[in-house]
Amino acid sequence: MKSTPEIRLTRRSFVAAGGLLVLAGYLPKGRSSEAEGFRPSAWIEIDPGGDVSFVCDRTDMGQGSPWALARIVAEELEAPWDRVSVAPMPDNPAGWPRSMGTGGSTAVSGSYDLLRKAAASAREMLRLAAAVEWGISPSECVCRDGVVTNRATGARLDYGALTGLAAQLDPPQDPPLKDVSDYRLVGRSFQRADVPPKTLGAQTYAIDVRLPRQLTGLIARSPWPGSVERRAIYDAEAALSLPGVTDVFEIPGDEHRPPGVVVLAGDFWQAQQARAALDVRWVPPDGGEQTGATDRSADFRRRLVTALYEPGSRARSEGNVRETMQEPGLRRVMAQYEVPFLHHATMEPMNCTADVRVNRCEVWAPTQTQTRAQQIAARLTGLPIEAVHIYTPALGGGFGRRLENDYVAEAVLASQYAGQPVKIIWTREDDMQHGYFRPPAISLMRGALDENGELRAWRQHIASPSLLRQMRGMEPEVDTAAVQGAADLPYRVPNLEVSHVEVRSPVNLGFWRSVGHSYNCFFVETFIDELAHAAGRDPFAFRMSLLPEESRMAAVLSRAAQEAGWGRPPGPNSGLGIACTHSFGSLAAQVARVSVERGALRIDRIDCAVDCGLAVDPATLESQISGGILYALTAALHGRIRLDRDGAVERNFDGYRMLLMNDTPDIRVHVVNSGAPIGGIGEVGVPPAAPAVGNAIFAALGKRLRTLPFEVPAAQNVRVEEQL
Repeated sequence: MKSTPEIRLTRRSFVAAGGLLVLAGYLPKGRSSEAEGFRPSAWIEIDPGGDVSFVCDRTDMGQGSPWALARIVAEELEAPWDRVSVAPMPDNPAGWPRSMGTGGSTAVSGSYDLLRKAAASAREMLRLAAAVEWGISPSECVCRDGVVTNRATGARLDYGALTGLAAQLDPPQDPPLKDVSDYRLVGRSFQRADVPPKTLGAQTYAIDVRLPRQLTGLIARSPWPGSVERRAIYDAEAALSLPGVTDVFEIPGDEHRPPGVVVLAGDFWQAQQARAALDVRWVPPDGGEQTGATDRSADFRRRLVTALYEPGSRARSEGNVRETMQEPGLRRVMAQYEVPFLHHATMEPMNCTADVRVNRCEVWAPTQTQTRAQQIAARLTGLPIEAVHIYTPALGGGFGRRLENDYVAEAVLASQYAGQPVKIIWTREDDMQHGYFRPPAISLMRGALDENGELRAWRQHIASPSLLRQMRGMEPEVDTAAVQGAADLPYRVPNLEVSHVEVRSPVNLGFWRSVGHSYNCFFVETFIDELAHAAGRDPFAFRMSLLPEESRMAAVLSRAAQEAGWGRPPGPNSGLGIACTHSFGSLAAQVARVSVERGALRIDRIDCAVDCGLAVDPATLESQISGGILYALTAALHGRIRLDRDGAVERNFDGYRMLLMNDTPDIRVHVVNSGAPIGGIGEVGVPPAAPAVGNAIFAALGKRLRTLPFEVPAAQNVRVEEQL
């Protein structure tokens, strides 16, 4: 750590100096009560008993971010871990120092430096307070385990005893930070406080909120986004005649959120029966029946394929791809890949409870974006933004779906109409049909190899909807979300071109876990495997030849291959496949082992090496990577949303299948601590899983699968080598 300036000061002279004292950048606040707590920043509070409370402003969706962030604070503060607790999230996002939102795997990586500095500032203020108390230089004071010790005499002062004096100081501008090599808490795994209640079924989620006089609301929504104008025809009298039903009314939609007919009742069952009795039909404004294709998935796919032959916008261009592709003597390889719409499928469906009053609005929302939720509620109610309070209970999964706040708007509108608290609950069928889906995409890949099997040219053209343009109203020259994992190709290719053409989606789109990386990694890593096969080279060795020897990507690829036993025969009817990603500031490589037994494909094992710079909590990292792999395998083997005239065809888990326990592979996570700037872990485990499995299937069966979800051929005990 950096040295502390030599300053000697007595308690008497410190107090006498009042507001004029300047001490190494610390200014007295004039708060002298030693009984009050010490809050040096918005995130940290130390009470007179020495207990530390960390205020987390990032949503916990099961990923454990609050405890990882609290660990960073405890480490830099030199506080004992058993005296640190996590406080509830702030309920006034507008009054918070930074925007409250959780996504893009930034909860830890985007807070690491900020919280280190905040905790270090608090530590130095406590050190200085002890120095004043003893009349010695701060450099003679040592902070450790929530205690400041006089180096010379061994005298000790608990942090709690110093809160009053420390509260009179301004935080230093540039506090010394601990060296990572001195960490005692960060880098170790501890039991999380949320695990026991979740294991025992005692955790309270947003869907469990219950207020006095609360009504339960269900909504019959238009099956299409609010931009598609529709009129509702329904039987309100039939619904109102049922027991417990209090109201039936319409709420408007907006550009994305569909309009709906709301039923309010005393409980969920009553509301569900009443909604069914409405018998709602959505028709065009002129009253005619809707027309158009009945199989909208097939219709949209035709539009994507057609768009592949349009030029689009270039996301990256190096060398001269088109001229190189025409050079004689090169082996040209071409392949087309595609992925479908996907649903987030959070275990807890969308829900929200709102209580709108004349001068105050309270919202209990399982949201990833508290700041946006507060803004929406303030706009709808007309209240000052500081009169809107957003409470964030535990979330039963997010995966990007809860970045949207359509369910918050619905609850606020319903409570405003009813004049009392209303909980809006989405059934699983509501959740499936009115999701914000991961965009489908088709990619045309071209590559050229020379006579030595060296990759000379690479061209990727992607056709997909634009998340940023369609859902965020942005006008980028190239949608960066659509080309994630493609434009930032990690491999060295002298002639390279990546382009994207937009095809507008008929349904709402959302930021699905790992966003564009979720499909571009499948395109890129499957195609690089095809090129290795065409070159007659080992897929791992081929990738390594395209990377700098000392690169982080080469390190994670080598670690994954080593741990998986790459190069050793996998056994009869078995195969190994490899894939890697650089996403959200982290790198991961996966090796999948698959086998075919009695006609069925089985994913036996996945080894994943991951480098996020520094693993704050290795156990949490392992859980997140494992969860990401399982999430990706569910999509790779089963995930598909199809569309008809009534919206999504899949309505529940019977049609939108999850990976079952008996299908789950042995997952082994290997941490590579490179010391690079800290990256995210919530999403980096997703992208490589599908291509690693697909490449392993090719190694085992000789059949290349280029479409997700995989339609694995029936048992093939005889290898059929596919020709490129």
